[in-house]
Amino acid sequence: MSHFSKATITIGFFLLLQLFVSGVFSDCGCDHTIEEGAFFINGEELGIKPGDVVCIMSGSYRALRFRAINGVQNNPVVIKNCGGQVLVSNDELGYAVVFEWSSSFFHFTGTGDSSFEYGFEIIANKTGGGAMGVSLTDLSTNYEVDHLEIHHTAFAGLMAKTDPKCDGSADQDKFVQRDIEIHHLYVHHTEGEGFYIGSTQTNGQKITCDGVEEVHYPHFLEGVNVHSNILSHTGWDGAQVGFAKSDCKVWNNTIFDVGSGGVKYQQQGLQIGSYSACEVYNNVITDGPACGIIVIESGESTFYNNLIANVDIGVFADHRGRVPNAGYGFFFNTIVNYTTHGLRLWGDEHTNSKAISNIIVGPEIQLYPEESNEQWTISNNLLYETAPEGLFVSENDLMLGDDSPARGAGLRRQGIEIDLNWEKRPNPPAAGVYEHPDDWIVDDDDDDDDIVSSHSRLDVQILTSSLLLLLIAIIML
Repeated sequence: MSHFSKATITIGFFLLLQLFVSGVFSDCGCDHTIEEGAFFINGEELGIKPGDVVCIMSGSYRALRFRAINGVQNNPVVIKNCGGQVLVSNDELGYAVVFEWSSSFFHFTGTGDSSFEYGFEIIANKTGGGAMGVSLTDLSTNYEVDHLEIHHTAFAGLMAKTDPKCDGSADQDKFVQRDIEIHHLYVHHTEGEGFYIGSTQTNGQKITCDGVEEVHYPHFLEGVNVHSNILSHTGWDGAQVGFAKSDCKVWNNTIFDVGSGGVKYQQQGLQIGSYSACEVYNNVITDGPACGIIVIESGESTFYNNLIANVDIGVFADHRGRVPNAGYGFFFNTIVNYTTHGLRLWGDEHTNSKAISNIIVGPEIQLYPEESNEQWTISNNLLYETAPEGLFVSENDLMLGDDSPARGAGLRRQGIEIDLNWEKRPNPPAAGVYEHPDDWIVDDDDDDDDIVSSHSRLDVQILTSSLLLLLIAIIML
């Protein structure tokens, strides 16, 4: 009897422990579960409502097509992995994951299992090309996408736009794609762009409707937030953003090894395209055969704290007058190891453009036009063919040396308070992306935030340990 009691207690202990662990750590909070083998996920048929959590259960899927997934503002539908990582992979379709049928106010996230940085692994390696890893299309709008790994796609890693339709519903005067956020994605080994956001068809896009060729003008985007992504080994551009005419931010991204396909005009690290009025900052862009950043026909845009290296041209900006009187501002950027031009403006429309507090190190022409004139304002830039001793810590460490001439050489710019390390800049600030650590402005509140965060983690650990001890004590009784 005593042996039976001990066995019962032991089994009971582990059953309760399993229930405890699953209850605390593995409950995904699902309102709807999608099991392995699913293909279409239709929000209307499944009764998915604003605020619902749709769980994609761990396993392998050929493709996922989300249709009519509609939340509301401040109460989106959440779609996440559950129970592990989800693999979506095929080599015969033009996509792996699609959102369509006017889906809106949804959050597609790979944060469903803390064991995985990227809860979805997405592959669309179609034979013959032309496949997207994730396609956000068909009048989809107001969404957030994060924590995905997308690789080996036969075209773009992620595409976020709706091409013109014959019924005109996606035309400029009928539809606006609003408030999208794309962050913490790892996109690599794509045959096309890493990110293709918005259109590039400035003069209209030709489509055939009932056998007749028509020209339709693509929709605009209002509210684009692209940040904290890693884009590498792309066949075409690392990322391009077009038609984003207001509230556009591209920040804290790492982009490298782009343009391997060798396609002319498709080899840039980052392209800010037609009409786009963007704030582009704290990005690291390296290793490409063309431009680190190219700006084409854009609206009023600002570029600061961007580190660009190992490219042909650091930054190339061609105004073309598409948005009259738009100015481009380049502040606190560091551009090194380029081949032909560091920062080049093209055209006669740059009256309101500025280049201030940049470090540009390389051969040929560091800054073009080289003189401050009616076209643009030039001030407080450090321009060198080769880096003087002490400018940087070393050739491979572009932090400022102790005796760097860049320290205090910049011009304070309202609205730009931090450097590439997210440290507060002094006044006067340094030129280039980095401040020297001795010059950082320390905010006492920063340490307090870290303490609160640490305390929060400690409280969770203490609570978990206490519950486990209580559970063991109850069983032992």
